[in-house]
Amino acid sequence: GYEDVWSSTRGWPKSATFHEGRLYFGGSKSRPNTIWGSKVIDFFNFNPGSGLDDESVEATINTNQLNSIVNIIAGADLRIFTTGGEFVVIQSEDAPVTPASFLIRPQTRLGARPGVPIEDLNGASVFVQRQGKSVNAFQYGSGTRSYQVQQISVLSSHLIKNPVDLAARRSTSTDEADRLFIVNGDDGSMSVYSILVGQEVIAPSSFTTDGDFIAVATEISDTYCIVKRTVNSQVRYYLEKFDQTLTLDSAKTGTAASSTTMDHLEGETVEIVRDGVVEPTQTVPASPFTITFANAATSDFQVGLEYTVQAKTMPTEPVLGSGSVQGVKKRIVQVDALLNETKDLVINGKQISFRNFGTGVLDTPIQAFTGLKTAHGILGYSATGQITLTQNVPLPMTVLGLEYKLS
Repeated sequence: GYEDVWSSTRGWPKSATFHEGRLYFGGSKSRPNTIWGSKVIDFFNFNPGSGLDDESVEATINTNQLNSIVNIIAGADLRIFTTGGEFVVIQSEDAPVTPASFLIRPQTRLGARPGVPIEDLNGASVFVQRQGKSVNAFQYGSGTRSYQVQQISVLSSHLIKNPVDLAARRSTSTDEADRLFIVNGDDGSMSVYSILVGQEVIAPSSFTTDGDFIAVATEISDTYCIVKRTVNSQVRYYLEKFDQTLTLDSAKTGTAASSTTMDHLEGETVEIVRDGVVEPTQTVPASPFTITFANAATSDFQVGLEYTVQAKTMPTEPVLGSGSVQGVKKRIVQVDALLNETKDLVINGKQISFRNFGTGVLDTPIQAFTGLKTAHGILGYSATGQITLTQNVPLPMTVLGLEYKLS
């Protein structure tokens, strides 16, 4: 008189993970708040047997609301994310999970968004809240000896717009941060967070492109995304990879050449960077889709779509002996920018020079500059006194820090 708990009729589990030698499944159609764990090192055996320590486990989350399981994550403990809240299978010191100790304890009551992945980042499980309006980190706090939620997007909730996908790229060197990529379903943008846990830094950015981001994924140090673009009046989907050495979108790159084929951007206006020199824009013609350079590239080239770079500081609010200057008209009169390998920069609309006149200047690439550049004579009073960094051409720019004088 028994029936399989999973079937085409009863439905199949929505999530799965491995944890301490067991394969766990969570949340089926007919039992959305139940989790099952296999026998130890016998991943397809879910027979409860006589309840020995190594036999399968099963539990149902019963509270005063429906907790449909969205995802299960293996961390220091087995973490269970549902539409109604976050739960944990608590384990004592070095004690394994057994049928007798398989108890699910509630922790927080935010709820996770179905369909959006949950990523582990420095021991914290990062998830999107069920309404799709905030990004949170679920982590054990040694001070409180309980699990807590830190709101990653507390100062950037305007960048979270109905998320549909999420991926994390862990830092691979000491001079970079962890990055969290969140694809927004409302406008096709991508919210990207640079996170340095040890320095308590959470820096949000908004990535946009000529089209819509659809999905994102990471493989060690590489980040891939699916982009929906309208090219030559046709909707096309591309698999593209982020490359920090390039300064153009959906670009093709190569070494020595006099032309390149851009069949994936037919009819689009593209930028050309040849041997570090920015050439005039061209429109990709019909077949054979060839872009011919003004001068043949001798070392490298890239051809692709231009994108706008803008970084803006927070309002300047120094506290003086006479009190706060918040709301008082103010003007940034000088900015000192500490740069690394930079070739182009505009500060509050003022173009920064990177080369001097002399012989052999024209038709040669701008040399990358590392050091301090100063912008004088910046005009305009405002109530905020913010500094805006932009670019006029697609060349490398890395700003390490800013100092300024305020009037």
